Amino acid sequence: MMHKFCTQCIGQGFCPKISVRFVSEQQVKDSNYIRDLKAFARRLEISDCAWHEYLTDLYKDYPGWVIGPGGREVFLNMEEFERQGIREWFRDFLRPCPDTVQPRVRREAVERVRILATILSAHFPVQSALWGVQTANDNRPPNQS
Repeated sequence: MMHKFCTQCIGQGFCPKISVRFVSEQQVKDSNYIRDLKAFARRLEISDCAWHEYLTDLYKDYPGWVIGPGGREVFLNMEEFERQGIREWFRDFLRPCPDTVQPRVRREAVERVRILATILSAHFPVQSALWGVQTANDNRPPNQS
């Protein structure tokens, strides 16, 4: 995706009006958020061995900036994906999770998942806005108090 910058943004190399929030640790701890993230990522149909390059390209081509805590700009540490066995990590992390299992993120993978989710959120803001949001069940009768 190539973005055409206005004359004010061309010197900066990004548009300050386009931004995404850095995914919080709280979101990564939310099993509903992780389930939705994983399901969305699988629907992209990226092969295990192509995920690293895919994410790197999305991040490189993002025309905006990442907002961290306190409203400051955050630069994502893509070295999280430059490790031995990363293909297997993508394969295992993005594996479908049965409804009876609560997905969780291992402590050593928290930053990796935050970066993955942030990049996907930047490029798919509409879809990612609903990750972790549980809809109400309108088929149940209202509480009788």
